[in-house]
Amino acid sequence: MKKKKGFTLSEVLITLGIIGVVAAITIPTLMTKIQEKQYQSQYKKIFSELNQAVRLLQAADENPLADCETFANTCFRDALAPKLKVVHKCEGSAPNACQETSTFLNKALNYQGVYVNASWPAITTLSGYSVKFRYHRANCASTADAETAWAGEINNCGWVQVDVNGKSKPNVVGKDIFFLALMQDGFIPFHTTDNKINDCKKGTGISCSSLYINNGGQSFNGAKGLN
Repeated sequence: MKKKKGFTLSEVLITLGIIGVVAAITIPTLMTKIQEKQYQSQYKKIFSELNQAVRLLQAADENPLADCETFANTCFRDALAPKLKVVHKCEGSAPNACQETSTFLNKALNYQGVYVNASWPAITTLSGYSVKFRYHRANCASTADAETAWAGEINNCGWVQVDVNGKSKPNVVGKDIFFLALMQDGFIPFHTTDNKINDCKKGTGISCSSLYINNGGQSFNGAKGLN
């Protein structure tokens, strides 16, 4: 009877080594992509929750936001907080009970006057996400007046900086941190004045706030995000 030739031990070890190398290269990349998709999904959920909070305020007999004076950041936070499940309120710069020290995607700390670690009042919610609040004025445009917002382009009421997983890493704009502008009738996502896609890939990361809501930057009516 003719004997069948099997694999030698060295051949098996070489094969296992190759498999191990491939796994070491591909699995971390795959896990990172899965994690980023989870961040994006959580961001969209928070976007909806914050807009729901604004609608609830507007439906009330007395809207506390209408009483906030110019640059009254704490007033902005405290007006929205009762409509969210808040576990912590924070003052001052990160790190604190709400947020860790963060950076833009390109490692910068400032973009056109927006400081990612600015000392605006913040909250942490029961869901684990945190929100930092910056108020400008009561008189501003509506969501229908702009596709997405950059502070210098349209008349917004203020903005929020959302970290979808609070103090947990990576604490990077465009990864787990996103910016939304407050308008008269809700929030719309921020973008930079630069190319949105390039900014989201290797710039500040601010434009990711717009791209992830707008399905890759396709035509977007801000009001649709409030439905």
